[in-house]
Amino acid sequence: MITSVEKTGFEVACCTLPAGEPHKTLETLQKVYDLALEHRLERSATMIALGGGIVGDMTGFAASTWLRGINVVQVPTTLLAMVDASIGGKTGVNHPQGKNLIGAFHQPRK
Repeated sequence: MITSVEKTGFEVACCTLPAGEPHKTLETLQKVYDLALEHRLERSATMIALGGGIVGDMTGFAASTWLRGINVVQVPTTLLAMVDASIGGKTGVNHPQGKNLIGAFHQPRK
C-alpha cells in the first residue's frame, strides 16, 4: 500500500503501533503525534489507518486531534474494524480507569 500511495506523488511516513488492547493508550498515541510533528503534518495531510479496530480507533483519534482535525482514511483489515470506527467515525483510546474514556467522533474521508 505504501508504494501505491507514493506512486501518486504523496510522501509517506509509516508508524507501526503495537498490537493489542493494552497498547490503546495515550502513551502509544504519542508515537503518532511525534511522527506527525517530525514530518510536519499540516492541515492538508491525511492519516491512513491500515489495520484492525485498535489501529483504526487510535489513528482516527490522532487525526481528530492533530491540528484540531485532519483527514483520515480507514482501511480496516478485520471484520470488526469494518463495522466499527471505519463506518461510524468512533475513535478513541483507553484510560487506566476504563476503556474508550478518551475519544471523539471523526468521520473518515474514505
